[in-house]
Amino acid sequence: MNPLPSHPEPAMPGGVVPPGAGSPPSLPLHLGEGRGGGAFRRPAFTLVELLVVMAVILVLMGLMGGAMSAARTSRKKQATQAMIARLDDVLRQQFATYASRAVPALAFGSNRSAARAAYLRRLASAEMPDSWADVRAIQAGSSGLPRTGPQDAYVGVLTSATAAPTDAFADAECLFMIVMQGGIADCLDCGALRMADIGDADKDGAPEFLDGWGNPIRYVLWPAGLELPPGSGRFFSSTAPFSSGTPATAPGGTLRPLIFSGGPDGINATRVNGSGNLAAGAQCGDPAAIDFGAADGPGTADNITNFDAEVAK
Repeated sequence: MNPLPSHPEPAMPGGVVPPGAGSPPSLPLHLGEGRGGGAFRRPAFTLVELLVVMAVILVLMGLMGGAMSAARTSRKKQATQAMIARLDDVLRQQFATYASRAVPALAFGSNRSAARAAYLRRLASAEMPDSWADVRAIQAGSSGLPRTGPQDAYVGVLTSATAAPTDAFADAECLFMIVMQGGIADCLDCGALRMADIGDADKDGAPEFLDGWGNPIRYVLWPAGLELPPGSGRFFSSTAPFSSGTPATAPGGTLRPLIFSGGPDGINATRVNGSGNLAAGAQCGDPAAIDFGAADGPGTADNITNFDAEVAK
């Protein structure tokens, strides 16, 4: 049989045979091999390059950690502001009722208006106490006031078998008691506040509302010494609450209850009431005689209060 006809490679012009003609096509180099058959080596990272990469990673991790920490702080601050606002709503409603409360016939003397205002401030101190000293005065019958429903409830808390209140966080404990156990301003249960963070910082059986950082939310009924912003002078008027006539002007108007958190650092540098109001008699709640709410050391700059929104306007 005749062999199959061969198909010679066509010659290039001039009779030149193209390179590789008649030979099998070359295969690609194996991965990792050089043309000489040796292994292909990548240049290694230097120690300096590794250190640079590690430094960049650490910087990025630091930035991410800082951003996450700032976000957590912001969430805690917003939660604290919302809690303080809810508590403020309850206290404002109750506080507003005293201006129109009935006053029993008393020997007012020559200044009936001043005596009436003093009586109403004492009544507010008994029904919105910010210290256990006032509750003890009610219990002992030395308040000089007729007993009301809220006062009876407070004495019940003080004498409860499950609580032995101390003065460490008395103002915060009284705030919880007023809102959740005193029945004021139709807030015997305060639905939304049942879901609030509640704790007992001093383990005395008397609970407190907690801020976003797990610290008790504090309370001052007559914060005459408050300065907002700190160092700007007294926030409230020098005219005593419930007095007749036009009060002296002030950024915060007439004296009202203060609710505040120590903020991210948890430092309480605001002067709270540790001695009670009722013992002051006619000077109870009189700005000229008290300085509760004033700065009591460094640490007030990051405090969160129920008046922050007013100051920001």
